[in-house]
Amino acid sequence: MIEGTYLRNTLMKVWLAAAALAITMPAGAHHSGAAFDRSKTVEVHGTVEKIEWTSPHARLYVVAKDEKGIASTWDFELPSPVTLVRRGWPKTALAIGDAVTVTGAPARDHPNIAIATGVIDASGKRLFSGSASSTE
Repeated sequence: MIEGTYLRNTLMKVWLAAAALAITMPAGAHHSGAAFDRSKTVEVHGTVEKIEWTSPHARLYVVAKDEKGIASTWDFELPSPVTLVRRGWPKTALAIGDAVTVTGAPARDHPNIAIATGVIDASGKRLFSGSASSTE
C-alpha cells in the first residue's frame, strides 16, 4: 500500500513538473529577444509594402533601396496591435505606399529582419518608439 501511494505521488510530481515546463517554454521563447542584436541599429527609409495587424506581434514591411539602388523588403516586428493602439497608433496611420523611416535592432541570423524601435511617417510624426517587447 505504501509503495502504491509513493508511486502515485512520484508520478503526479513528474506530471506536474512536465506540465509546468510545457506551459512556460513557449512564453520564454517568445519573449526572449535573443534573435535580435540590440547592440546594433538599422535605419531604413522606404515605403510601406504591407502592414499585418496580427497577434502576438504586428508586422511592418518596408521596401527600401540600398546604396546601389537595389530594392529589398524589410520585415519589422512591432508590438501587438492592442499595444500599438494604446500607444496612439491607429490602423489608419499608415497606408501602402507611404514613406516611412524605421529604426530597429537587426535579426542576428536573417538579413532584412528587425525588431522596430521607432517608426516615423513622411511628415515627421513619430508613430511608435520603444520595442516590441518593452511593454508586453
